Amino acid sequence: MIKKITIILLLLVLCSGCWDMKEINQLAIVDMIAVDRDDDGMFHAYYQILNPPSIEARRSGPSKAAVYTFDVKSTTMGRLMEQTGTVMSRNLYTSHLQCYVISERTARAGLLRMINYLENYKERRTNVYTIVSEDPVSEVISTFTLLDRVPGRNIRLLMDWHARKFGINKLPTRMKDIVEGVPFSRPTILPIVQYSGGGSASVSDRLEDINATKQSLKINGGAVFIKAKMVGKVNDEIKNTYYVLNGYASRKPETFKVKGETVDIEITGIRIKRTWESKDVLRIRMDAHMGIINNEQRQKLTVQNIGEMEQAFNRTYKEKCEEFLSFSVQKNWDMLGIGDMKQGRNRWRDIRVKFEIHSKLNHIGNTITPYE
Repeated sequence: MIKKITIILLLLVLCSGCWDMKEINQLAIVDMIAVDRDDDGMFHAYYQILNPPSIEARRSGPSKAAVYTFDVKSTTMGRLMEQTGTVMSRNLYTSHLQCYVISERTARAGLLRMINYLENYKERRTNVYTIVSEDPVSEVISTFTLLDRVPGRNIRLLMDWHARKFGINKLPTRMKDIVEGVPFSRPTILPIVQYSGGGSASVSDRLEDINATKQSLKINGGAVFIKAKMVGKVNDEIKNTYYVLNGYASRKPETFKVKGETVDIEITGIRIKRTWESKDVLRIRMDAHMGIINNEQRQKLTVQNIGEMEQAFNRTYKEKCEEFLSFSVQKNWDMLGIGDMKQGRNRWRDIRVKFEIHSKLNHIGNTITPYE
């Protein structure tokens, strides 16, 4: 018996134990990172650190900030982490990172340096959401959010809601999506975050203001990236059509006119099929179901009227697709990714694209006759 105990004790000596254990009190848990680069080439990094006692369930009110923002600067990105030791007494911990916020001028200068830095450093992450800020990142990252007191989580939930609205399982707006898009012709589109209001909402009293849209953040439009460099902006309509025609979205709200009257619908079950009629002609067919959200026609919803609605939508959305293609050619952005197909490689602008839209109205409300 004594011999067995001795052997066990000797084996325990050989065990490594928890050499990589990290004390929570020694960590600065990073929720969001914002990056800017000024005209002199100086990198500015803003690290938003969680304040755990303030976000406990039992605590309420704006007595303490849920996060604190630390900003550092360096001439090289690789020295930014070293600089954090001059302003905070804990080690950066990025396993709970929610998103990156990139300034517009940094995005237009190109993100390859930042991407290489993140890929080469094991504790940095490229599989989190990335957005571009039209406004100074110092204002965006220092803004209190309301329903979700942690700003990084607020932005991530906005992005998740954005994806669910279009039936997208995973929104293609992560840093790694920019990396994966580098060798391809089709650009990557990242959402743009905007700050509404004058002056940063960095004081906790902001949480007691009933006006939720004043001094707040919103997602509006998209930043177009080609070869990891921002080349321009698009509005929400162009961005959403990009999601549909490239097969990302499975549903989308739409508005069109039937004999001059407005009809709001949601198209669901979107399916996109591409076929080549010849080496120079690409046919893109979209099949979808329609559900009425709002019908301002002052007539009974008959079989004939349903047919008119389907035809009106097909015609309207075909025109929208053609306008999208014209915009793509005008900007010299291969928004349909034709250059990534064998037939269109190195000559996507020369390809003629035909659109076919086929819709079926199969979901209506409780009434088929409008009230008068």
